[in-house]
Amino acid sequence: MVDTVVAILNRNHGSQLRSCLDSLLNQNLEGVVIVVVDGNSTDNSLQVLEEYAKRDQQIQFFIQKTRGTGKARNELIEYVETHFPEAKRIVWGDAENLYHKKYLGALTSIDADVVGGINVIDSDSPLSQSLWGYYNGFGGKIMVGNNESIRLNIYKKHRYEPITRTEDFFFYKQLKKDQCKFEKAYDALCYIKTAESFSEFIRWESSRTMGLLEGARLTGKLPQLLATYLGLVFAILLYFALLPIVFLAEPILGVFYVSILIFISVFMWIRGLRYIKKPRKLTALFFVPVFILDSFTVLFFLIKGIFFKKQA
Repeated sequence: MVDTVVAILNRNHGSQLRSCLDSLLNQNLEGVVIVVVDGNSTDNSLQVLEEYAKRDQQIQFFIQKTRGTGKARNELIEYVETHFPEAKRIVWGDAENLYHKKYLGALTSIDADVVGGINVIDSDSPLSQSLWGYYNGFGGKIMVGNNESIRLNIYKKHRYEPITRTEDFFFYKQLKKDQCKFEKAYDALCYIKTAESFSEFIRWESSRTMGLLEGARLTGKLPQLLATYLGLVFAILLYFALLPIVFLAEPILGVFYVSILIFISVFMWIRGLRYIKKPRKLTALFFVPVFILDSFTVLFFLIKGIFFKKQA
């Protein structure tokens, strides 16, 4: 009998798919089936999936009919409800992730509607390491769609927004309104990859922002989303505008004013040690610049998406 369905989203991650599936097959937990939804990959993903499905009955897959991660999740939920109606939970993951051998055991041992694991940045890139907060939250309690267990009965009432990205963000808002129970499994370690270069970061931000924009339009939250990032950018500009004024008025106060940024960087580096596989000291120099870049980049793509739509 199937108790847990591990749902893996994949699109053109054939080079990492083997390692992902091997790490899941290595879990010491009974009643588990792994279902991969493939977003019409153009690499060798399907060959890998066919190979693993023939070799191990624990693995199944199907090709997504639509586009976007929100729709992919909804298709997978329907697949689970049809083929495994006895299942109690879906554990969501991505094909580029690796999972600790105790991951599923730790994640499924906690009694809650939504249980999130710990996202560990598996990269030597300081830029990538500086993004640990986006995947764990600065308090370590944030839930992320590619590392969580959700009770299947939740989907009797709720579905994901049919958007390209960030569907989990809007999904959690639905669940919080219903006062669903959220917990973290601190022994459930998921090793993730993220943007490692400036160009990858910009592409990541563009995709993430378009998902936020789509979801905000569907839920009527566009004014709040735009106001949030306008406020962040204004606060950053105000801080740097006041910097020369503070130094001219009182140099000692100016030193203290600048030291705020240094304190934030050191604090973020220390706080992130548990969320980075091999922390680098150089990463401490990236937190503030990346936060500033993030705020301006998201605002740019929001304005672009709102006022400069592509012509059909």
